Amino acid sequence: MKKIISIAAAVISAVMLSGCAAKLPEGYQQFMDARKKYDQLDSARVTMTNLDSGEEIMEFSFYFTGNDEMVFSYFGCWNGEEQQAYSDGAEFFYKEDGDEKWSVINSSDENYIYNIYNREYRYPYAEGRIFFLAAEAVGSAEISESGGATRIKYVYDTEKLNSVSMPGVEEEISDFSALMTTLDIGSDGIVTDFIESGTVTTVSGETLTLNMKISVSDVNKVFEVVNPVDEIYKKGEKPEHTEQ
Repeated sequence: MKKIISIAAAVISAVMLSGCAAKLPEGYQQFMDARKKYDQLDSARVTMTNLDSGEEIMEFSFYFTGNDEMVFSYFGCWNGEEQQAYSDGAEFFYKEDGDEKWSVINSSDENYIYNIYNREYRYPYAEGRIFFLAAEAVGSAEISESGGATRIKYVYDTEKLNSVSMPGVEEEISDFSALMTTLDIGSDGIVTDFIESGTVTTVSGETLTLNMKISVSDVNKVFEVVNPVDEIYKKGEKPEHTEQ
């Protein structure tokens, strides 16, 4: 499955950046604890919404079988291009924009091991790193609590943010002009919403505005995922995609 070309996807794919000597921002430990809890979920439904348009641009649902195999369904619409993925725990199916049928990766494929997920090797949207954190580059922090819930708001120092190494982000973004994130954590310590907003310049020189919300629901209550796969390309049948 080809790489998703999306600034939002690039931003949430970054790893947390912090060093022993760095001054950690207020709320850092709560943020990290919430990430860790997300890493341990048995199941959930995750959506991403473009707050400017109100459009839901990503939906991801997952659960684990009794053998710790990860079953999930993913749909995303990035820059007008749709992508889908589904795994029954034994095979990985995907459908790219323009495809009439699904492609499948099974045990006979060279990259099979990288496309089958389990409790220890989770699909990226089931990992806590989708909630972006670059601790060393936080310029200011605001923490508020109400009814046991916690909100952690970080405004980033873009000069510091642009100076740190962020694998998975640098391939898409050359410069951050502004970035603010808000993490909402329920009284159970589990993330409910995460908002990221700001302005970035892509490696191609395009300036884009981010205003995205990730929402987590049905925590540990998903026991079935609808299988969307119908027709599948036979081996050698799918036409080659030409890179633009």
